[in-house]
Amino acid sequence: MLTGRARLAAAAAILIPAVIYLGMDEERRPNKIKQEPNPAYQQSDYYIINGRIRDYDNHGHLKQQLSSSQLEHQPVQQLILVTNPELQLYSASLPSHKASSASGIIRDNNDSITLDGTVLLQDSPDPQQANILQTESLIFYPQKNLAQTDKKVTITNTTSTTTSVGMTIDTDSGILKLLSEVTGVHNAN
Repeated sequence: MLTGRARLAAAAAILIPAVIYLGMDEERRPNKIKQEPNPAYQQSDYYIINGRIRDYDNHGHLKQQLSSSQLEHQPVQQLILVTNPELQLYSASLPSHKASSASGIIRDNNDSITLDGTVLLQDSPDPQQANILQTESLIFYPQKNLAQTDKKVTITNTTSTTTSVGMTIDTDSGILKLLSEVTGVHNAN
């Protein structure tokens, strides 16, 4: 009859080679799936779902508001990536302007906001009186109260349609400059 230590030694002698064999056998173990990190999230220092950013002027009046389904800050590139942004621009002298797109980029220093993918800009809250501008890309310069694009632009309202390649808008005065290949159709009522 074996003593307690002898039984333990015999069990170890039998089990240790089996455990080592099973642990080292690559064919019997399924390969572990290594997930590669997503580089976009590695570079982010914060991420916001359904966010809203408000910007006020020196007198405390709301100057602009950005709503987005997703905001992701990239500190190395000093920008915020936004998904489905909706930008509301306020002015004391004009009705508010509303812009929306599929995606956008906001620089950390707030010197520019780039909207990309089916950009729509509406110059009045009332759809019956609004001019609706459509383009693929639009850059806002909030400190200069300026918006511009070098892409094709289509401007529609209840009575006319105008197209152009490139344009600038002074968001304070409402002055629109169409840059090239301007065509228009006006429907008289």
